[in-house]
Amino acid sequence: MLYLDVSKSGIKSFASLKKALDKITKSSMPSFEQYHEDIAKLKDVMKKYTSYKNLIVIGNGGSNTSFKAFHQALVPLNSQKEAFILTTMEPDLLDEVKDRFNKKDTLVMPVSKSGTTIGILESLFAFSGYKVLPVTSPSEGALSVIAQKEGLDIIPHPDVGGRFSGLTSSAFAPALFFSIDVDSIDKGARNIYKDCAPSVPIAKNPALQLASILFLLEKKGYSEVFCPIYSLKLDGFSNLIVQLMHESVCKAKQGQTFYCADAPESQHHTNQRFFGGKKNVLGLFVTVNTQYDSESKVKVPDSIKSIGVRGGTLGDINNVPYYKSLEFEFQGTFQDAVKNKIPSIRLSIDKISPFCVGEFLGFWHYVAVYSAMLRSVNPYDQPQVESSKEISFRLRKGHKS
Repeated sequence: MLYLDVSKSGIKSFASLKKALDKITKSSMPSFEQYHEDIAKLKDVMKKYTSYKNLIVIGNGGSNTSFKAFHQALVPLNSQKEAFILTTMEPDLLDEVKDRFNKKDTLVMPVSKSGTTIGILESLFAFSGYKVLPVTSPSEGALSVIAQKEGLDIIPHPDVGGRFSGLTSSAFAPALFFSIDVDSIDKGARNIYKDCAPSVPIAKNPALQLASILFLLEKKGYSEVFCPIYSLKLDGFSNLIVQLMHESVCKAKQGQTFYCADAPESQHHTNQRFFGGKKNVLGLFVTVNTQYDSESKVKVPDSIKSIGVRGGTLGDINNVPYYKSLEFEFQGTFQDAVKNKIPSIRLSIDKISPFCVGEFLGFWHYVAVYSAMLRSVNPYDQPQVESSKEISFRLRKGHKS
């Protein structure tokens, strides 16, 4: 279950959005929801690669952000397998990665829907002699041609935009390498898709509620969204949230700047900006309701309980459950924001599980789409991203050794 508390956002009515909301209710189901990955077939392909201990995923943007979110949330720290997500052709880093991951134990997985992302191809060429399993369009693009010439297996990448491809082979193939329960992720996402579908009225549609509130707050001058995430396991979603909201929404001189941060760490630096900087930022707090460990408590040795701290003593925190301490950290910042009349929203999931992670993913898909629709921009293109790719390739072509 996903929970959205917008009571402290400062927005009381959506009446001014009636025309736009009526248009949204008549819109069709997005393509990312219509597509269903053949997970059983994908599992069969990945069985051939279970002997490898390491996985290097080469990809940019949507080719890595969803997998990164799944991996950080659902792969335990003591996993016998290791992942490295390579997003750059920085030569010193490439050398270090090859030194760390040997050819015998490592699978390299370049991910590119088009198969024409130059940086991914350049990075791939650095791993000569490694086993390679591309995720790309099987019928077009340089990566597909390379795979066919080299006799490599190809995992087909569907025609679903990168940032919305979290329920496709681009994220599920590397997730299956780590035995992540992608079936449950898929079920969770499709469960929240039902709650957030265009036909669901705003009063019962959490994604449409959040998108509408963000839009209305932008009109009031809140051009930045500070998104502290009170779970290091969910912090892997940071890049995906930023990508979804920036690439989908920030067009025609509209859209908000999102900056996510792991919390409570962010309280020790970005809280200064949040409370003390320009008054154009709202708070979107992400929390997890239930920790699997609800028993562990702070244990302060008797010999030091009398030591003073912050107007009390160390004995004051003795026997406080750790999960309560984390909640108190969140409440400290949230209540301070409310006191200072900063629009504040709480978004939480039940627990860290494949199903709940899937819900969190699906929710943000729809938030991005509705946010774009409210601003009358195309949720699925990214013209400035493509423009910079063209410029960088022309510069390469002009280089002379």
